[in-house]
Amino acid sequence: MTTSAQAALNSAKFTCGYTIETFIRLPDPFEGDHAWMGILSWEGRNGDAGKTTGWSPLEPTCSLNLSPERFLQFVVYPAGQDADPTSWSHALPVGRWTHVAVVNDGRRTVLYVDGSKIARNPTQPSTGIATLGKPFVIGATQFDESFGQGFCGWMGDTRIVDHALPVRDFLMPFA
Repeated sequence: MTTSAQAALNSAKFTCGYTIETFIRLPDPFEGDHAWMGILSWEGRNGDAGKTTGWSPLEPTCSLNLSPERFLQFVVYPAGQDADPTSWSHALPVGRWTHVAVVNDGRRTVLYVDGSKIARNPTQPSTGIATLGKPFVIGATQFDESFGQGFCGWMGDTRIVDHALPVRDFLMPFA
């Protein structure tokens, strides 16, 4: 699912911060080849945004993916830096809903799983998202402007706001 071609979200830079939240549920059993399936991203290539660091200039400017080990990977090419600070989670559980939140305060990005800050968040500065005016996508990630592995599982409510939210304001209350 993508935003319309004219949606304001497509070119939002979020230089004062952002929060991206979603709920996902992986099937149980989680079988088959689901390596690097996309959860959400912005279309386009980071190289087209002038970025020269990172794994490949063909990667999208921002994406949330699931590794073969079921680790979340959030990689962003910031609007304000030529970098690709990347967050990694622990292995996600299968057969239950999981809340995921990415919070950027205009300086750094932190990934939360079920309201808990994960341990492998980058210390690199990260200001905004180097969006290119192309659609935001739920359920897939592009590489070199082609979609690869789609999301295998269920996705629930997704919210994006233009500022950092505290945990108490996430979509899901935590006990």
